[in-house]
Amino acid sequence: MKSGFLLAVAMTLAAQTRDQNTFTSATAIAEGKRMYSFYCVNCHGMDGASGRGARLASKFRRFGSSDREMYQTISNGVPGSEMPGAWLDEDSIWKILSFVRTLEVQEVAACRSDPAAAERGKQIYAAKGGCAACHTIGMGGGRLGPDLTTIGATRTREHLRESLVEPGAAVAGRYRSVVVEVKGKKVEGVVLNEDDYSVHLMDRAETLRSFLKSEIGGIAYPRQSLMPAYGVSLSGAELEDLLDYICSLKGGRN
Repeated sequence: MKSGFLLAVAMTLAAQTRDQNTFTSATAIAEGKRMYSFYCVNCHGMDGASGRGARLASKFRRFGSSDREMYQTISNGVPGSEMPGAWLDEDSIWKILSFVRTLEVQEVAACRSDPAAAERGKQIYAAKGGCAACHTIGMGGGRLGPDLTTIGATRTREHLRESLVEPGAAVAGRYRSVVVEVKGKKVEGVVLNEDDYSVHLMDRAETLRSFLKSEIGGIAYPRQSLMPAYGVSLSGAELEDLLDYICSLKGGRN
């Protein structure tokens, strides 16, 4: 057990000895595909476009597209997201990256957007949807939900539709909801940090709150998201327009 742990640490410390991927042969890509199908497929799909994770069938990379930057994303993960770090040796990560590069060539336009519908959806986002209260686009908006600035470049339309209609289907750890009972009152928000003695959260007013567990009456973790289900509050046409707007968010001026 101890020797295995030390080996894992040694592998981590020795990771990324190069800045460019040298594992580009057909054999390396095939091995990368095999490991991708084991470690990555559940979130990204074998085509890099059909999973709930970031769309890989694209040349857009929010955290950098160089070999070095993508290696770091795979190795370290993305804090605050569903993307964990990969506890794999350096060569394995490079081989997975070689396969991911083959998905980029496909450049699947999975989140198309009609400009006229997107303009209508922008009004729904700002008014009836009330989305800006919890989500950031560029420099404006709330912090309770994920940043949407580049969401149209990293998610499929199907994933975004599910997020609007069934927001509790898959909630990233960073946005896990919590309800703390203090002196007969309930405080609801998202968990920021928790240990054996305390819980830290951001409430619906985006106020940072800290509570000692010894002083609270109870704590619960509802499975549902703080985000409302828009399949109920919006018509079918409004939902599609909102999707068109969200799909248009690719990091430019929106």
